[in-house]
Amino acid sequence: MKRGLAWVVGPYRFLQRRPWRFGSSITVTVCIASFANHEEQICVVSDSKAAFGDFSTDKGAIKHEHLGNGHIVLIAGNDVVFASPTIQRARKRIAKDSIKDSDETAEILYEELCKTQNRVIEAKVLSKYGLTVEQFVNKGRKSFTDQVFYEICSRIDRENLSLQFLVAGFDTKNKPHIRIVSAGEPPHDFDSMGFAAIGSGAPAALASLSFAADHHGFCRYSDMDACAYHLYAAKFMSESATDVGRDTFFLSVGKQGTYSVHLLAEEAIRKAWLKDGAPRHSQRTIKILHDALYPTEKFLDAAVLARCLKYGDRTLKKLYGLILTASRRKASQTTVPTTSSSLPRTLEGQK
Repeated sequence: MKRGLAWVVGPYRFLQRRPWRFGSSITVTVCIASFANHEEQICVVSDSKAAFGDFSTDKGAIKHEHLGNGHIVLIAGNDVVFASPTIQRARKRIAKDSIKDSDETAEILYEELCKTQNRVIEAKVLSKYGLTVEQFVNKGRKSFTDQVFYEICSRIDRENLSLQFLVAGFDTKNKPHIRIVSAGEPPHDFDSMGFAAIGSGAPAALASLSFAADHHGFCRYSDMDACAYHLYAAKFMSESATDVGRDTFFLSVGKQGTYSVHLLAEEAIRKAWLKDGAPRHSQRTIKILHDALYPTEKFLDAAVLARCLKYGDRTLKKLYGLILTASRRKASQTTVPTTSSSLPRTLEGQK
């Protein structure tokens, strides 16, 4: 099946980034999803900020839609004006074919997203030549000189669609699934991770969730309360990214029903996290760093070892304790002055 620009002009891509255009809807954002409660629930979080050039509104965009088959789709990117028509076409196909499978749902959304991208290319680049994308691929090289052909390919490559979908839902066996869909490549499967994120705030959000998984027991078996906390924390951490808004949308769907966080508690959640949960300034860590910093050439210096020995584990304390003892003994031997009382003993010993 012919899908998207990656298939259409794959040999002629020049990897040029798309320029910003005045009037584009800029809603690079953060959308996060995770399994919860022994995979019986899926929790999602997003912001709702929309920016237009020099202006923005924190509650100006709805970044989630239901697909009607037990799946929800969250939206991120610069070209969200094309999201709704794409989702509507996908929703019609899903309803017509009674699609319940998560992979098929993501595949349909991917195909419709590729169609949207091709329509944008045709409107902005190929319409002046009276060609569709398929016609350009089939006869473009014969119709144009090499210079013109590659120039058109370069213009097409700059029209990459900046739009991502995060699809989350349950299949017919009530198994949860998370997929990320973009026009540049086939859908990505995040079931093994149990969580995913898209948008400009995704790196910070994923770093927060990964830390929670390593140190705080966050996983697909966490109850809904704990999962909601970690998703909110990831959302708050991602707000340092460009165009991630302060307003937070939360939704949990699954076997236990549909849950939301009440508007009355939104600000209290943020304040409590800033007070108790946010990364903070640790005076104890600063004290350890003060002791541990040393001139590189003095790694085995006695003073450095004496300061740092208390922070090592049992094995390192034993090893470096021996080194410190030897270092001190050597220093004492080299600094003992020669006295009149010690001289006779030395001479007597020699005799």
